[in-house]
Amino acid sequence: MPPVSHPFKRGALVILLNYKDHRPAHVHVKYQGDFGSYRIEIRTRRWLPSGRELPQNLRILVEAWVAAHEVELLEQWDNARLGQPVKIVG
Repeated sequence: MPPVSHPFKRGALVILLNYKDHRPAHVHVKYQGDFGSYRIEIRTRRWLPSGRELPQNLRILVEAWVAAHEVELLEQWDNARLGQPVKIVG
């Protein structure tokens, strides 16, 4: 799962894409080594259901970052779905 962001919060938070992932277009959030629980849709910034939630201040940070980089993230989503290289955004 390649990263599409530079690390936030001294490396405790990283945003990633999964190759050939399911729709809707979304990114995974790795927080303190755990990336299986946090996913957010790129277009709507709606969090996908999981058993866990990020702390509110980090949710706001991720939502703002995704909103600011929506076009670039969607381009990288398409690349990942096609098995092409993914680049760092932002």
